[in-house]
Amino acid sequence: MKRPGRISTAIDCLRCALAGLALLATLGLSLLWLVLPGRWPVRRWIEILGWRLILAGFGIRIAVHGNPVPDARTLIVANHISWIDIAAIARVADVGFVAKSEIVSWPVIGVLARRYGCIFIDRSNRGDLGDLARRMAGYPKQTGLALFPEGTTTDGRDVLPFRSSLFACIGERWPEIQPVTLDYRGADGKLLSPEERRRVAWLDNDALLQHAFSLAMSGGVTLHVWFEQAFEATDRKHAAARSRDIIAARLAAPDDGAYAAARKRAA
Repeated sequence: MKRPGRISTAIDCLRCALAGLALLATLGLSLLWLVLPGRWPVRRWIEILGWRLILAGFGIRIAVHGNPVPDARTLIVANHISWIDIAAIARVADVGFVAKSEIVSWPVIGVLARRYGCIFIDRSNRGDLGDLARRMAGYPKQTGLALFPEGTTTDGRDVLPFRSSLFACIGERWPEIQPVTLDYRGADGKLLSPEERRRVAWLDNDALLQHAFSLAMSGGVTLHVWFEQAFEATDRKHAAARSRDIIAARLAAPDDGAYAAARKRAA
């Protein structure tokens, strides 16, 4: 039954207000996080709390399948749907991210991303792509790293080819790849409708603030995070193709009840 217009508007306003409060609370935690020494364990606790606040504020529940490989030499690669993907992965795995260079100029977020350990890349600049392998090879050995090799976002039902140039770092520092499948579903474990997927997906022409409001008003979804079996990479083309195939196979697999069963443990 469709809600009356005034009730619907009031609920949407409430959802946006909750999302705004979550962002403000996270900003407060971020200021505390910035002044703490880098190796204090409490920093990681603050990070997890901040990611939890963001996810809860936007009505995103997380269902985790499998576990991240604890070895910091394992490179996490995932399909990419929304900016909220980062919060979901970072809540579970203590990793930095390879991110687009535009983020550096974003107010507040740019500063936080730098301190968080992000590697920034201009994907339109071939020279920057060539330098990425060197920067990834020199990444702190005690910290893992996550990468979105599609190079852009999609609505989540298909997986674009992975850019093998982003896997040029394969070697001693990153000998192993762990694919991570991100799959947004309804609370009942069913696929989202095209309209619902569009609200979740942050596509190229979407303004960040506009998309944040749209996501907040979506009514909440469950993001299933599948930590797939890690594998040893032989070269960059092999790493790109195999990790992409694993993620695509997960998205195309018939539902065996795992999605509905995960509702009870989603958080």
